[in-house]
Amino acid sequence: MVEFLNVDKQSIFEEIVERGREQGVTSQEAYNELCDDVVTEKLEVGEMDEDSNTIGLVEQLKGRWVDFVEALGLDSSQPQL
Repeated sequence: MVEFLNVDKQSIFEEIVERGREQGVTSQEAYNELCDDVVTEKLEVGEMDEDSNTIGLVEQLKGRWVDFVEALGLDSSQPQL
């Protein structure tokens, strides 16, 4: 398993949840795009080292779709924000 020593994965996920709520993200496709965007932005502003395994990090974040839906309180009875 690859570790991201200079990256707080939970804080990145929390940022994704916050942005997802603000942007009205309710589909997995939009969530996956948001994960890509947030990690790319962190690289561009230097919050992450280019030597980090960003592909692995993005895949881990994308794998948290169920956590994202839960954090937003979405379910079959309330599929939208």
